[in-house]
Amino acid sequence: MYKKTKPRSVMELLNKNLSEREVAAILGCSRNTVSEIKELCRQQGMTWDDIQDMTDDGLYDILYPKKFKRTTNYVKS
Repeated sequence: MYKKTKPRSVMELLNKNLSEREVAAILGCSRNTVSEIKELCRQQGMTWDDIQDMTDDGLYDILYPKKFKRTTNYVKS
């Protein structure tokens, strides 16, 4: 099973002026993941103030719209 990194937590820690390496160490993810989330938020024009009231899943859906989408294994009749 895949582990979903919480982008809201990443942005919160970056907003507290922690480095990407420090954020990665705290959250147990790679620095590249932290950098990717930071860049995706920048591309969307979102800052911590914009996302602080969003849910993790809501933000994840905005940043990664095609990841972890549910699919059905049943054939439509």
